[in-house]
Amino acid sequence: MLSSIYLTGDNLEGQDVLSQASLPDWRTVALSKFQRHGLKVVNPLELAWSVGERMNPMEMPDIVDPRVRRALDLIDQCDALLANLTKSSYSTAMEMFYAYRRGKMVTVIGQTPFHPWVLSHSQARFGDVDTAVNYLIDEHPKSPPINWTLQNEAFLSERYEQLPPPGEPDYKFLGGENPVLVMAPHATAYWREGEFQEGDSYTGSMAAVLNRMSGCHSLLTNYCCVADPCYYLETPLRRAFADIVKAGQIGLVVLLLGASWHEAPGLQVSAYGPAQDVCDDYANRLKVKLSAIEPVFTEAQDSQYLPLVRFAAEELCVPTMVVRMHKRYRMPRLQAELFSQVVGALNEFLSETGLELARSRS
Repeated sequence: MLSSIYLTGDNLEGQDVLSQASLPDWRTVALSKFQRHGLKVVNPLELAWSVGERMNPMEMPDIVDPRVRRALDLIDQCDALLANLTKSSYSTAMEMFYAYRRGKMVTVIGQTPFHPWVLSHSQARFGDVDTAVNYLIDEHPKSPPINWTLQNEAFLSERYEQLPPPGEPDYKFLGGENPVLVMAPHATAYWREGEFQEGDSYTGSMAAVLNRMSGCHSLLTNYCCVADPCYYLETPLRRAFADIVKAGQIGLVVLLLGASWHEAPGLQVSAYGPAQDVCDDYANRLKVKLSAIEPVFTEAQDSQYLPLVRFAAEELCVPTMVVRMHKRYRMPRLQAELFSQVVGALNEFLSETGLELARSRS
């Protein structure tokens, strides 16, 4: 799994963050060294705060600033945080605290003696950039898939029944290099025909962790949806889905959905698309991998998600697979082995299929 590190700190406030000349030297050093050693870097310069910003607290809307929300999302997607404390910053301190409480590896650059709050919320502290960067390279921090999934789901669960803030979509797109798109359209709760429906727990975090493991693209609901994205086609997620596929980078779509407790078998796979022989081949290959866990069957058609599947297969003309999983495969805290087996099989399938699709296009 590719490790990723979030960079924070220094004197971003008040600088022209669009100017390359203003890019802090420590970030350049860290970015280049991390990338040479196969580490992904999140360098959120676009989130910088302006010292000149002054808001009357009595006039502030009762919502979280989108830059704060974006920063927290990025931290949740990373394994570690590198903080430069050579200049004090409210945002850096808050990001450190948040990352540490989320179980991320927090490494600090600064001058001794370090404040007790810094000592209590970081794992390593150094006086210069090179030493801190080398330490993280040697440690190569990366969360095991289960640990990362639990952290991600804890964050996502806070939004299960929360509608998106004004101006924000109810979905999240995670780009990759593998030309396969994994979707979790029921990662959060949703409404269908006037009835409130619980989401399929851990399908969203599974799609996200597969993005990290296989490099596939992932699209998942990130807030409660006022309309079921599988059942209704005029939804923000469906429009984003169409745009992603029409961009020409997707050769296969895989939908991750839950199966109810009374359904058997526990793993169900089906495929739809313009070339049935191709779809059958994809389905058979995935079934072979999953059958090491338990027998896999072709599920019966379910009208509740067929509208989205047919839209992908018939209108977008892209092979589409539906993988439905019993909840016992979506309980990483209680059924860690079963969860790991399913994720491992899906990762192998996505990696192999993505490589074949990439070669066929080159």
